[in-house]
Formats: sequence, C-alpha cells, structure tokens
Amino acid sequence: MKKAITFLSIAMIGLSSFTNFSQAATITVSTPNGGQSWVAGTNQYIYWSSDSATNVKIEYSTDNGTSWLTIISSTPASNGYYYWNIPNTPSSLCRVKISDVSKPAVFDLSDNVFSIITPSITVTSPNGGENWIAQSYKDIYWASAGLSYYTVEYSYDNGAIWNTLTSGISGNSYYWYVPNTPSTLCKVR
Repeated sequence: MKKAITFLSIAMIGLSSFTNFSQAATITVSTPNGGQSWVAGTNQYIYWSSDSATNVKIEYSTDNGTSWLTIISSTPASNGYYYWNIPNTPSSLCRVKISDVSKPAVFDLSDNVFSIITPSITVTSPNGGENWIAQSYKDIYWASAGLSYYTVEYSYDNGAIWNTLTSGISGNSYYWYVPNTPSTLCKVR
C-alpha cells in the first residue's frame, strides 16, 4: 500500500511539472469603443488594458476594418493609453486596433465604429439679400460640426476689413445690435 501511495505522489508531481498554468496574453480596447465623434486636428486618448504584452501596435481603420493605417508601430503596453493627434481622414466607419507587437494574433478592436469629422461652420442668417436696419437688434445664426467656441465678425466693405463682435462664445447664435454703418456690402463670418 505504501508503494502505491508513493507511486501516485510521484505521478502527481510529474503531472504538475508538465502542466503550464501561464495566463494567455489579452488586450482590450476601452476607448474609442464606438459612438465617439473625434474632430480632425484635435488630440484624443486611446485607452486599453493588457496582460502579458510588453509593447503594442496601434492602428486605425476608416472602412470598418477592411484596411488599417498605423498610428504607432510600438509603444509600451503598460502605459495603457496613447495620445493621438486625429488625422484629417473623415469617416463614420472608424475603428482602432491594438495588437501585441511580439504576438500579432493577440489583438482587440473597437467594439463599434466611431467617427472622425472635419470641423466646419456655415452662417445661416444673414446669408445674403437681407436688409437690416441700423441700430436694431438681429440674430446671427450658424450651424457647425466639431467646434465648441466661436468668434463672430462683420464687415461693411465686402470683407476687406473685419470687425469683431464677440469671441469665445458657445452655442449657434448671437444677438447683435446692428451698428450705424450703412452699406450694401455687409458680411458676417
């Protein structure tokens, strides 16, 4: 009986020495993970978590993962983030891919698509042909994408000289007291 117990103990020790309990490498993208609208020319953080990776490669796609462009070919995985200057590649089908540099088969993608947008402003009123009376109040309206703060200016000489009405405002309108500078060559920007 004693020999059987000794034999089983040796077999169990032998079995455990051949068993590999190491954890498989994983990478998980947390931001962007879908739904974001990032403006070209701004800086945004890409965040991830990883186990067992030393360095990661970060790529992005503007066609939902059909093709990939390199953001950085290698950065320490332990950082957990990368500060990315958003390129002017507008698309609503963007994804980020982060992969282990030494094991490219270990990677993760954004769960859903996000957007890269180009900033824009369109003045909607006045937009030409209006007759505004000097020393009256009028609303200036605009539509925009990817911007938060605005400077509003006007010209009474078709844009040769611009006069600032306000700067650093948010929203999409400005209530303006029209000055007493009669002209048929007025513009707002």
